[in-house]
Amino acid sequence: MPSDRFAQAVRRLGSAAALIAAAACAPASPFPSADPPNDAPPAPTQPAASAPAPTPAVESPAPVRQARRPVLRLIRREAKRGTGFEQLGLAHATPNRPGLRLRVGAPETMPLYVPPRLDGLDLILSDTTVDGWLGLYRTPLAEWAGMHANGRFRAILFGPGGARRWDVDLGRLLSRPDRLEIQDIRYADGRLYFNEACQSYSAEAGGRCSSLVRADPATAKVEWRTGPLVSNNVILVHGPWVIAGYGFTREPDALHIVDRETGAVLLRQPLDSAHSYLEVRDGRLYVITYGSVYEYALTEG
Repeated sequence: MPSDRFAQAVRRLGSAAALIAAAACAPASPFPSADPPNDAPPAPTQPAASAPAPTPAVESPAPVRQARRPVLRLIRREAKRGTGFEQLGLAHATPNRPGLRLRVGAPETMPLYVPPRLDGLDLILSDTTVDGWLGLYRTPLAEWAGMHANGRFRAILFGPGGARRWDVDLGRLLSRPDRLEIQDIRYADGRLYFNEACQSYSAEAGGRCSSLVRADPATAKVEWRTGPLVSNNVILVHGPWVIAGYGFTREPDALHIVDRETGAVLLRQPLDSAHSYLEVRDGRLYVITYGSVYEYALTEG
């Protein structure tokens, strides 16, 4: 009957509507219907690409200074006659004139503002320099005689009118409190060069004496000190070197050429006896010892 078929159609439509409603209310599946389940952890997120870090600049190392090597070639050696000065064509009144075992004296042009005595010390040496007048003061010998303790030594640079540009107590810079004395001092390019010489035989100081020293007078600090038995008597600053020597009675005698920047001994030349005078003139190094006069050609190797 048409009414029965109509009722069945209504029932079928109702069932379909119920299924559609149930599907709409059901929770969504955690997985897309088109893909199978996957239990693996999610892949890590890749960071966004960034510009490469700049390579740090590498500083070139400072160039290592190469010592300028001295070369000595003997031109002549003669037996010393008299003082030896005449053989070199020199007068006694030279800037490097020695007295006993040390360089002493002051030129006639020394100004009056450089006092011959200061705070109980005697002026034993004065030089003119590009920065003023250098004075080396020392304990008077009458007070010092017979003592093994170091005397007092003081270096002062006098500017125009006598103003003191610096004043250095050299005793504070010596390597030991006894058996030492300063026998020569030079000032060049803002630095002091001096020897802390043995007062007598080196054995009396256990061999720990006669080093050559470089100091900065502005700070009163030692910049280098050579080993012992390198320098007594006269020293000389020449170009990149300090020319010195060591010798004493019944001890080995030698000339030494020392690098000014490092204090390294670059050359050792044996001599017949201790030197008492040094001079460089026209590419020649002249050395007066107790027994000989030497003339060397001095070049750079």
